[in-house]
Amino acid sequence: MKILEPSFEIWQQESGLLGIYKQIEKAGRVCYKSEQNVSEGSAKPFVERMIAADHTAMLEHGTVYMTVKEGERSDYYVRNRFSHVNIIGHTAYITTNLRVLAENKRMADLELLTELSEHHERRVTVHFTTQVAVTREFNRHRANSMAEQSTRYCNYGKNKFGGEITVNLPEWVKNEPDYSQIPQTTGTDQLKRLCKDMITAGETKAWNAVDNWLFANLACELAYLNLISLGKKPQEARAVLPLDVNTELVHTAFVSDWKHFFDLRAIGTTGAPHPDAKAVAQPLHEEFERLGLL
Repeated sequence: MKILEPSFEIWQQESGLLGIYKQIEKAGRVCYKSEQNVSEGSAKPFVERMIAADHTAMLEHGTVYMTVKEGERSDYYVRNRFSHVNIIGHTAYITTNLRVLAENKRMADLELLTELSEHHERRVTVHFTTQVAVTREFNRHRANSMAEQSTRYCNYGKNKFGGEITVNLPEWVKNEPDYSQIPQTTGTDQLKRLCKDMITAGETKAWNAVDNWLFANLACELAYLNLISLGKKPQEARAVLPLDVNTELVHTAFVSDWKHFFDLRAIGTTGAPHPDAKAVAQPLHEEFERLGLL
């Protein structure tokens, strides 16, 4: 079992239509952890397959900036809830995503494609590494766009994952004095030690908080790997995975929606954020401010 700390990375979308395709492929491959399949010419076919299969959710991560004279072609996006339009003078500065165009038969509007300007509402993509319990909270921020590593399809018993699960470190465990004694990679020997300690101690010795957390996660890992070895599919074996199992989440949203995200998850305008959510949201908020995004 590996132990990781939460982290984030802001993904900058490259320019032009190819940049849109690359951003979509990058987000989509997180779900199945197939990043190794990215190649110089793989982005466009990847997106075309998504459209042909009517699997358009990943297209949301491709941000489309367009500029056009105010009128009929901009009116559609004014009415579309997944698009933002700023009208300055008689020019419409449209920010939307490729899913809007693909699902509404408006791919021809890509001829209006322009680079991001000061008049467009910006969209920002963030790649989170955190625990499943935290992404449950982050995924409530709709109509933002999300792509998450799938416990249904990712088989942690495979070599690609090192044949083990990875858990993301909760804040309370990190702050326990006994945590410093735990190696960042631990496994069967540690579980055996804890089991032996539990059997021999009886009721005369209480485990510390970190030992309880470690035992629970190691037991979950052992059960998961046993189920996989017994022929169960990942979508079946995942039932025993802990809530702090590590996951990756790609989250794309308008800057205005990120402000709401930070209000809830970093600043706590309407109540205290969960400490594990705040542990990644607060430094992200500081990075947005440093980059002048807010």
